[in-house]
Amino acid sequence: MGTVKELHTRSIHIDAPVTKVFAYVEDPHHFFGAFDEEWRRHMALVEVNTTPEGVGSTFRMIGRMFLLFHMEWVLVREEYVPDHRIVDHANAGGVWTSTFEPDDGGTKLTMSFGWAGGTPFVGELMDRVGWNGDRDLDTMLANLKKAIES
Repeated sequence: MGTVKELHTRSIHIDAPVTKVFAYVEDPHHFFGAFDEEWRRHMALVEVNTTPEGVGSTFRMIGRMFLLFHMEWVLVREEYVPDHRIVDHANAGGVWTSTFEPDDGGTKLTMSFGWAGGTPFVGELMDRVGWNGDRDLDTMLANLKKAIES
């Protein structure tokens, strides 16, 4: 995978045990559903292939970038440590990392987004014009918290 340059990292406390939070977040349907409504209007999760061991699972999303360009992202689960860590690497170079820690009777869920491989400045440019990473991660974490705690 190469070195990942993390550009955004956010955390949230969820009032649920680590095993419950991990089981929810590991499902690509829940990952996709955590994006804000505006993103989901222009994207779709179209294919999910899971492996029993987690590593090697794939999911494909399609959508529009800037409402003009058709985009397809295939994410491959490169790391899967039950109740601790998930790393999904997109074919476009984006890397999503989720970590899970016990936290005061619940779980601290941390999500990071960064870029690996390719030309680093291209990833950083896409990051700057394609979304508001910190705000969008906060939205995703809040959506996951709401879903898990309800």
